[in-house]
Formats: sequence, structure tokens, C-alpha cells
Amino acid sequence: MNKRSTILYFSAIILSAVIIAFYIIDKDNMTKGKLEVTRAGSVQNDYVNVDEFGANGEDSKDDYKAIQDAINYSHDSKLGKVRLQGNKRYIITKGLVLKEGVELEFDQNTRLSIEGNFQAIVLKKNASITNGIIEINHSNFDLDVIYLDGNQKIWSADRTQIKNVTILNNSGSHKGTALHLYAGGPGHFICFVNFSDLKIAGFHTGVKLEAVKPKDDKYSFINGNRFINLTLDDCITGIDIKSSMSVPNESSGNDFSGLQIQVSKITKDAIKVSGSDNKFEGIIWDVHILKSKKEIIEFSKASTRNSLYSNIESTYIKDKGLHNYYSSPEENAKSSK
Repeated sequence: MNKRSTILYFSAIILSAVIIAFYIIDKDNMTKGKLEVTRAGSVQNDYVNVDEFGANGEDSKDDYKAIQDAINYSHDSKLGKVRLQGNKRYIITKGLVLKEGVELEFDQNTRLSIEGNFQAIVLKKNASITNGIIEINHSNFDLDVIYLDGNQKIWSADRTQIKNVTILNNSGSHKGTALHLYAGGPGHFICFVNFSDLKIAGFHTGVKLEAVKPKDDKYSFINGNRFINLTLDDCITGIDIKSSMSVPNESSGNDFSGLQIQVSKITKDAIKVSGSDNKFEGIIWDVHILKSKKEIIEFSKASTRNSLYSNIESTYIKDKGLHNYYSSPEENAKSSK
């Protein structure tokens, strides 16, 4: 055998060995149920597609298990992102737990339909939700759509966030809470989280911040969170901040900017606020449709140094607290003379 033939012979053996090795590895992965996720360009992917776990989005079947399995896989594999793609409508009949470090990303018009009465999404530290529509279509729903608990101890270095999400109660019941932040245990807190470009409609309460006094001597607090470009429509209560004026349980320094509140005939309170140094800046629409010139903004007895910059006249504002500030069109008119 000449030198050229020898080289070709051994090259063929090596190539055959490589092909066999790839076949064995691929077969082993399939046997173990492992999914290979690919990025455009044939490199390993940075997200998990829920359809690969059995979700459909184009039928009336429950997609809960497939979506939760995708979240679990993304968390365990450290891929960090789960995607719901296309103009589809996924259905869940149980609540999802969005685990630490996982982003749930929708396409712009992808829908997640909540079928039942349960906390729809519990958001853990460093988890996030981006884009899409979350909708309630059953009148028996009366809990939270998105829930954050202060037992996660979320602070400034963490990456927890929600952005560009629409949350709708289409049932006409005006029940439930769209976004609920809660701290009620010893040393529990939610601080410095960004919630941006959210649209919420049809709920009893749009956004609730609730700090409850712990049973021991420690503190619980919900402070320094930013709500940027928040739209609230057709809610009985738009924003409800429940806490004491300060420690041991407080909701303070939360900033609502670019706020748009559309009242309806069922609206009782646009904003109810306790705590201190919370700031609200925005527009409240069509208060003339309310049956009487009622007070739809309330600063509670447990409030101090909160501020409201809006188009609302002072007759719509009830201030039971200390040193709260609110602008009004009549005051602005006087100051401009």
C-alpha cells in the first residue's frame, strides 16, 4: 500500500469513528429526553421554546405542564429564557412558578389565558416577564395574576422586572388583582424593581403594594420600586398601597411616572395610598362620568410626604394624612397669574 493510499485509508477510519460517536451521543440524548435547543446560525441556543415541551397554543388543551416543564428546564440548564412564540393563545389551569433567573418572553401578540381561580404567575427573584398579553376569561377568577413575595428579599442588585405586558380581565367581573407585591414576614422586602410599559384593564385592583406588620420585632417593606408608563383602565381601584406610615411595615418611596388612569362608572378609587414619600405623576381621565363629584384619590391616616402631580381638582382628593402634597389645575392657574 503506497503512502497516499495509507493516508486515505486512515482518514476514512477516523471519519467513520466520528460519525458513529455523534450518532451514539445524539441517540443517548434522545433516550434521556434531553432537548437540543438551537440558535439561528446552528450554534447552541439561549432560550427554550415551550412548544418543544408539548405546548400547542392553537387548541383548547391545557398547556400548564409544558410551560412549567420548560421553565424548570431553563432554570436547571441555566439557559435563562423561555419563549412563547407566534400569535398563539396558550392555556393554563394551574399557577406557574417563574423560577429564579428565568425570563418568560412572549411575542408581542402571544396570549396566556388563565382558566380558573389561582395565582397565575408567582415571580421569583431575578425572574422577569417581557411582552405579550395575559388574560382572564372566567368570572370566578378573584386572586392575583402576577404575584411577588417579599420572602425573596429582592434588592437593587437583583434583575427582577416586568416590561411591556398587557394584563386583561375580559370576563366583565371586575375581580382579582393584576399585580400584587406583598411583604409580611420578618425581614421580607421588595425594593428597586422596575415595572415598565404595563397596561391593566378590568380588575378590582390594578396594582396593590401590601406591607403587613410581622409577628416579631423585624421589619417588612416595599420601597423604592418604579412604575414607568403604567396604564390602568376600568378598575374599581387603580392603585392601592397598604402599609403603616413607616417601620415596622412600610411602603415608601415608590415612584409612578407616566401614569394614565381611565376611570369608568364602576371606579371607586383611582389611587389609595399609605406609607411615605410615594410619588404619582400622570393623568386621570373622564372623572365627569362618575355619578357624583366624589373623592377618588385618598391619602390615608397612615400617610405622610406623598405627592401627586395630576390634572385632578382638589375636590376629588381626600387627605387624612400629614404633609402630603398634591397639585391641582386651580392652584396652577392661580400661581401663573
